[in-house]
Amino acid sequence: MANHGMIVGLDVGTNTVKVLVADVRDKQVNVIAVGRAVSHGVKRGVVVDIDAAANDIRAALAQVTEQTNQTVTEVIASIPATAIQMKAVKGTVAVHDSQHISYADVAAAVEQAVNIPLGQDQAIIDLTPQEFEVDDLTGVVDPNDMVGTHLTLKGIAYSGPRQLVTNLQAAIEKAGLRLRDMVLAPLAYSQTIPSDAEQEFGTVLLDMGAGQTTATIVHNHQIKFISTFTAGGANITKDISTVLNISTKEAENLKLDAGVASPEFANPTNQLTINPVGQEAMRISEVELAEIIGARVQQIVAKLGERLDAVSAFQLPGGMIVAGGSAALKNTAEVLKKEYGVNVKLFMPNEIGLRHPAYVGAWTVVNYAARQTQVALIVKQALYGLPLSFANTQGIPAAGQNKRPAWDNLKTSLTNGIGQSQPDEQLSPGYSGEPEQPRSSTPRRSIGQRVSAWFKELFN
Repeated sequence: MANHGMIVGLDVGTNTVKVLVADVRDKQVNVIAVGRAVSHGVKRGVVVDIDAAANDIRAALAQVTEQTNQTVTEVIASIPATAIQMKAVKGTVAVHDSQHISYADVAAAVEQAVNIPLGQDQAIIDLTPQEFEVDDLTGVVDPNDMVGTHLTLKGIAYSGPRQLVTNLQAAIEKAGLRLRDMVLAPLAYSQTIPSDAEQEFGTVLLDMGAGQTTATIVHNHQIKFISTFTAGGANITKDISTVLNISTKEAENLKLDAGVASPEFANPTNQLTINPVGQEAMRISEVELAEIIGARVQQIVAKLGERLDAVSAFQLPGGMIVAGGSAALKNTAEVLKKEYGVNVKLFMPNEIGLRHPAYVGAWTVVNYAARQTQVALIVKQALYGLPLSFANTQGIPAAGQNKRPAWDNLKTSLTNGIGQSQPDEQLSPGYSGEPEQPRSSTPRRSIGQRVSAWFKELFN
């Protein structure tokens, strides 16, 4: 994989599948096509029906194929932050050629760094290098062609349930595509959405999806904290459907057309017509709808607020940036600003046809891939066995000449994972303490009454 030419980003979400095609030259992204399909095989961001997900991917791809008259053969997929754990890792190797460090030495250091104990059904999903050390020289960004006898990689490894990767990979392959790369969604968000100053001084990123809501703290250009709560826009739709006794489709349309994030922003004079199952059409006020929506919004905001406040996230000068399809709900930014007491801004791509928070996932994947440095790509090759080709590199096979086919390394690590995955409602903490040391080579009724009763059920 190289970060130029045609790059296709894939975001398989709980409600929709988005495909974005871009032409990348000199790290500049030019979006040329976008496709979207309703998602049927995904729950809380995780593929649970491979056949259904594959069909949805094909449907979205058909749209971009029609727009570009080109056949897409490979994609870069976004991985949701479900039960993700962060761990500081360190790998040291003796340099093969003491006169010059090569990218082969970097790859060896990566393999050593991620050779750590993992729980059953867990796998290393992504890895970001923080710095390299060449002998006693610290703070090295790219050690290629430097002189030294030992190379050390210090980085952050992101582990999570194997199913995050294996099921998504199976659906992509069943759709007739090759998986070119995978990117953990918070990583893509953290390096593409905030400005350089916001990444440096500290910012909270809130990804409001359909199946879950994820909070990420970026500070000093690094992710410091990730936490996911398993409720999002799909839960709001289900709440409306349950309380008002209407179909899910009507509930979704009602939410999109007239929904607001809190009753205080609703217009009491605005009357809405609904069609309850088995009853005649009736009218409710916008305030009644907002009470249903606001209850769930408050639950999400409160749960994540407790976790963010525990790590002093609201003291960061960058405030909060909110994105994701559910962020399009009217007055969401105002609710967050009031509850958290920080500056909140909504982010969406500027490109024509993409000006909606729902497209941020696919947009960030493409932009993240376009900005990757050469050493970052080598790290990915070592982690996943990706077929990369670079000019003027030493010891790295050209594309198609890897010792093992693409993804064999990943499949092996996924198959051999050991331990229990963490429930995705638990906190995914930032790393702390010393880097994990490598292990040995051993393997491892009325509207008012319904609303009242439903509130009690929700919060009990």
